[in-house]
Amino acid sequence: MSLCLFGRAVSWKTPQACRRHSTYVAKMRYLFELKEDDDICRKAQSSGMFYLFHSLAPLLQKSGDRYLVPPFGASDLERFLGKFGQDAQKIEQSVLIGCSDQLEAWFALDLGLGNPSGSLQKSEMETQLQGSFTELRKALFQLNEKDASLIATAHSLLHWHECHQFCSKSGQPTQKNVAGSKRVCPSSKMTHYPQMSPVVITLVSDGTRCLLVRQSSFPKGMYSALSGFCDMGSPNHPPRCRVLPN
Repeated sequence: MSLCLFGRAVSWKTPQACRRHSTYVAKMRYLFELKEDDDICRKAQSSGMFYLFHSLAPLLQKSGDRYLVPPFGASDLERFLGKFGQDAQKIEQSVLIGCSDQLEAWFALDLGLGNPSGSLQKSEMETQLQGSFTELRKALFQLNEKDASLIATAHSLLHWHECHQFCSKSGQPTQKNVAGSKRVCPSSKMTHYPQMSPVVITLVSDGTRCLLVRQSSFPKGMYSALSGFCDMGSPNHPPRCRVLPN
């Protein structure tokens, strides 16, 4: 039996394949523990790394002609929050988004959501953090594949929590677990999990040319391949897309 890794067929019996398989299994087991055990996850927060957002816009820093998504350690984040009069307990509003091969947990924290008082001013934070909070759609075109995937995951999870603070059955407030992998309603005892929506991206080509579309909300010069969402329960209905004028 063989495993295809990065375009090459690698036997399960090779040391390389065994190490990668072992690392993957260890990461999945650790992430499962973090999601299911609040105490373990809370401990991981003290030694983990945090990626910062403001109203769902990730923080980017420019390095030469490249853009990076800078992670912050818990101690640095606590000092930063203290400068803006925020308690370190705000860190518990973060959500788990992954971990490294060395089992260092990664979290995402939005400094703008749930902050109606406006004590955390965006411009002041950007100055302190030496970066800029960039709208996600623009940010994805300025990052490498790894960082783009990470902040896309973080954005989706942060947005889900922002939109599901109340139980759909009882109407009462829900509480997230420390990892942010679910929300529980103390009143109805229901557990809510982030939903997934199937999406299709299609590239229509004609020789050396391809068909691209854009919406009026896109930044200047930005185009996209055709995409659409499938209705649940209707597998035979093709996704619909509407091309909007410039």
